[in-house]
Amino acid sequence: MKRLLTIAAVAVVLYVAAYVVYRTGHTQVWAEDGKPYIIFGSRASWYLFRPITRLDAAATSMRFHLGPHRDSPRTLVDRAITAAGGAEQLTALRAFEWRGRAAVAAGGRTLQMSGLWRLQPPDSAVVTMTLAGQPAASARTLIIAGARGWTRVARSITPLAPELVAHERGQFYLYHLIRLVPLRGSGYRLAPLASDSLGRRRIRVSHARRPDVDLSFDATGNLAGLADSVTDPQSHARVLQEVTIAGRFAVGGVRWPRRIIITWDGKPYFDLEILEVRPLPQLVDPLLSGRVSTRR
Repeated sequence: MKRLLTIAAVAVVLYVAAYVVYRTGHTQVWAEDGKPYIIFGSRASWYLFRPITRLDAAATSMRFHLGPHRDSPRTLVDRAITAAGGAEQLTALRAFEWRGRAAVAAGGRTLQMSGLWRLQPPDSAVVTMTLAGQPAASARTLIIAGARGWTRVARSITPLAPELVAHERGQFYLYHLIRLVPLRGSGYRLAPLASDSLGRRRIRVSHARRPDVDLSFDATGNLAGLADSVTDPQSHARVLQEVTIAGRFAVGGVRWPRRIIITWDGKPYFDLEILEVRPLPQLVDPLLSGRVSTRR
């Protein structure tokens, strides 16, 4: 009997020692609530230490979790805001302009263009683009002002059809989401999605007056891409639109995308290289009222 008790005592000591070692090596603080958890990597270890974890919880209020924690969509957004420069800087970047060059797929061809983008997302934009090798006088300007839109060539302004306005508003809404801080607003609903094929965490952003957009985040917390479903204005077919963010540079304390690559159903659609960015207090332009300025 004494020998059995000794064996039992040794077993208990070894069991407790094994738990202490496991506890030390597997305790993590979850960013979601700031509390420590013991993370069990398998069901075997979960059930093996289940008896002693109950005692541990009662004595120390320790928490336990089977498998790694998955941060909430809100935590992923907050982390991306920090990685992009912080909420204060992103909030201040309400309007901006950039110069860039783009490869645009159109009618089976790839057009090389350069231009000036002037934006106050999500619903104000004046974008002037010139086809490579063509004179500045041939530039075409796209104007979006809320639910209205126009194109301008030289001094002629033409209203956009409602479906084209809706399409362009959807495109400029993506830049609004790239700023990230709007997602903290009460009008946005964030839902978790399964990780993509690269292992990047994903969430779905929903808003009552906007299309759903999926965001993906890389291992360092940066916003890595966006995806949604859009209607091709030419064919009127629905296509999967995927946006990849590549490279970043600093502007006004914000790490802004250097390159934005868009595919439709996996095929190249728009490849933008941003050359320089300048913050604006706000976007002010007479073109936003559908008028041509006499100074232009």
